[in-house]
Amino acid sequence: MDELEFCVKSLSYPLGTLLETLKRKPGERVEIDGVYLTLPELPFAVKCYLTARALFESLDLVDRKRLGDDMAYVEEFIARVLSSPLGEKIRPYLEKAGEISIMGRLNVNWLEFERRSEKLRPLLERILAGEEPPEVSNLSVDECLLLSYLAGERKKRERVNAVLGKLNPAFREAVKAYFKALKS
Repeated sequence: MDELEFCVKSLSYPLGTLLETLKRKPGERVEIDGVYLTLPELPFAVKCYLTARALFESLDLVDRKRLGDDMAYVEEFIARVLSSPLGEKIRPYLEKAGEISIMGRLNVNWLEFERRSEKLRPLLERILAGEEPPEVSNLSVDECLLLSYLAGERKKRERVNAVLGKLNPAFREAVKAYFKALKS
């Protein structure tokens, strides 16, 4: 998992799973054709935001409705970035590269999503009950992101992320790499 997949999954795990199936290539504008995600050279925060938007726009109406709250979270992410010291640096890129082309539809595999979620739900309940389960240290970065996503609202996500950051070294390193990419 690279930093872009980490970023998208941290905003919307289901949207991030779509990246697992797409090949990536450089290009002039953000484009999805069902096989490739084409991305221009952009600052990381813009690339993450536009990738998440493109993935969302590539979905059918039912999946878009189901992930509407996730897209609100994506918009909140870019608003926070724009109001940060990075904002002035990335604003021109957002304005210039804001056009997205969708030439192929994608579908979230909800059965696979549920299969992945099933084993994590008991851990989530324990974390939200105030425990710090030691088995969290054995989770993959992908499982950590899904666990955080399953927590739902921001305060619960923060609680889960704090436990993951404390107990899972792989997740801690992935977060560091993500923030390093975000600042670049």
